[in-house]
Amino acid sequence: MRVAEPQFAFLRELLRKRTGVVIDDSKQYLVIARMLPIVRQRKIPSIETLLDRVRQGTDPSLERDVLSAMMTHETSFFRDQKPFEALKSLIAELAVKRAAEKQLVFWSAASSTGQEAFSIAMLLNEHFRDLVASWRIRILATDYSDVVLARAREGTFSELEMARGLPPALKQKYFRSLQGRWSISQECRRLVEFRQLNLIGTWPLLPPCDVVFLRNVMLYFDVTTRQSLVKRVARAMRADGSLFLGGAETMIGIDDGWQRHTVAGASFYRVKR
Repeated sequence: MRVAEPQFAFLRELLRKRTGVVIDDSKQYLVIARMLPIVRQRKIPSIETLLDRVRQGTDPSLERDVLSAMMTHETSFFRDQKPFEALKSLIAELAVKRAAEKQLVFWSAASSTGQEAFSIAMLLNEHFRDLVASWRIRILATDYSDVVLARAREGTFSELEMARGLPPALKQKYFRSLQGRWSISQECRRLVEFRQLNLIGTWPLLPPCDVVFLRNVMLYFDVTTRQSLVKRVARAMRADGSLFLGGAETMIGIDDGWQRHTVAGASFYRVKR
């Protein structure tokens, strides 16, 4: 099965313009796999018909569903582990630096179904209970897709999702079984604020961030989009804020205004001053 070239080209350009995500000619299989569930759910005759209706622009919800389906929502609890070990060290450092103001802001900039943001919340509750109890702690969790944000706000996860990266001790401590799924505790939920945000669109006003997780996002963008994005992120951060990228991502060839640091085997970036 293939998608006709005019419809495929339309979807590629729409995806790039609306979300910054770039796909190449080899991704026909991906389009088919992600469009078929929408075709079936909405009882549309074919993928070509679906994309023709999106092009007509008469149903904004259809465009949102298509773009959301084309986004990669891969995530897991404590993904790659080492960045969270580094984060623990950074929070200990921030506890001293921010002692006068008693406020910390973390931003999970592509939060998907919420595992990254809730991992930060668990780390704080597990190792920095004094800060959680007496400081203002905010974890902003944003994503392009309303669909995955709705799931994230529910704060419930399948057995398979729980098995990916979550230590059993934390499962027992911060989750309870609920109708075949696992629901995260209120002490973690209350730290996280979920918002819709398009990284290449207009951003709402954000508080200055101490730590930004922008992990495994820029892989899907072209160089120009990456360059623009990291400049905007820099403006959203505190002067001594820290930015985590994915393991396969780097600032090399993107922006030389950042300095790479390594803690606990994980790398992060700070704006050069």
